[in-house]
Amino acid sequence: MVRTTIATAAVRLAWYVNSPQSGGDQVPLGPTRDILITCHASATGKGKLHGSPERRTLRSAASVNQIDAPFGEAVERLCANCRWPLSTDSPILPLGAAVSEVDALAIWLDREPRDEEDIEAGRDAAIALSTGDYPPHADDARDAEEEVDEAGRDEERERYDRARNFRSGRHSHWRRLHSYLTRSNEAVAEYPFLAPWADGLQSRLTAVLDAERRAFAALVQPARLLEAAAVRVLPTPQFSGDPRFAGLGAEAEKTFRRAWYEWSRRATWSWQRLEDQDFSVYTVVSDAFGRRRKGKPEAHAAFRQLTADWIRQAREEADRPASAPWQLMAVKAPALPRTLHSEPERDPLTLWEASAIATYQVAMNRKAGTTALLVPHLVAEQLLACASPDMPVQRLAPDGSALPAEVLLGQWDHEGLSPS
Repeated sequence: MVRTTIATAAVRLAWYVNSPQSGGDQVPLGPTRDILITCHASATGKGKLHGSPERRTLRSAASVNQIDAPFGEAVERLCANCRWPLSTDSPILPLGAAVSEVDALAIWLDREPRDEEDIEAGRDAAIALSTGDYPPHADDARDAEEEVDEAGRDEERERYDRARNFRSGRHSHWRRLHSYLTRSNEAVAEYPFLAPWADGLQSRLTAVLDAERRAFAALVQPARLLEAAAVRVLPTPQFSGDPRFAGLGAEAEKTFRRAWYEWSRRATWSWQRLEDQDFSVYTVVSDAFGRRRKGKPEAHAAFRQLTADWIRQAREEADRPASAPWQLMAVKAPALPRTLHSEPERDPLTLWEASAIATYQVAMNRKAGTTALLVPHLVAEQLLACASPDMPVQRLAPDGSALPAEVLLGQWDHEGLSPS
């Protein structure tokens, strides 16, 4: 049998079993308890068991014995500094990785509570972001003749920068905690005998996760999520020969269609105000002109008016009396993909998807990693449009069941769902 020197798995399991910090005496080993592991010990049979007879602590022994001991019996005596010869297909290796996934939850627990400065920063961020991601324009917030010094503008810009960073931090932390919990669920599903040990850590992390979800949701405006969903159902606008497009020449219609595509795509999947996507249209028009100047100001003015019309139509759609009541939806959000330390995390959820899940959650099935959301009809339709094998989505109780959301969520067979 091929054998290789593995430094971590056996020792990691030993540490978990023996460490009081992790509640390790409760870590079950399952079938790996009976696997024989080659150890080296002094002839007295006392002291630590080592992975090699060349260990410094064994050099002074009168003689060294090699023994094949059941892992469950040897684990409490394994030297934490040794490298252990294990076969590459040893069940100890994946079990060690699974135990590590569960134990990793502990690093997010028992942290210092937020201090008053952090709480105040959250409050200020929520107030600032309620008006948008950027400071209001002068003509939106004050009389045009009122002068504001540049230092005041800089301070306001810095305030909004801090608010956006604060929200991004809350979003990232919530998603990271969710991913840790999801991976621990997968580990327990693979090794069900770990469940009694894992349950305490998972329950505690679930409470922390929900607190982080609510902290993130407090920085998101539900009205913007609804307006974003309304953009998705707007009809594609038709190009018209506005004289202000003359500077674009033959590129006018192409620029029009590209501007709509960029604006509607960004607006649909964002947590920002619809107005905050205007720059995408500005960029499309500027790119179309290149270095040419003739007709450029007029074209920008025409597209500003177009964008304002699209925003008005989206808000009218969002404000339209709903033809259907709020709906109960089930979602299983994906975890963050694993990355190397030097790689950035790439969240498979869009900002809109993450915000909708955090904002509208009414129940969570911790063990299944699923969530029930109570959402407006437009949001429900957009969630269904998001459905994929990586993120199953389905209506709960489409026939009007009066069962609680927690019960319906527990009955949801997301693994058997085939997204259309």
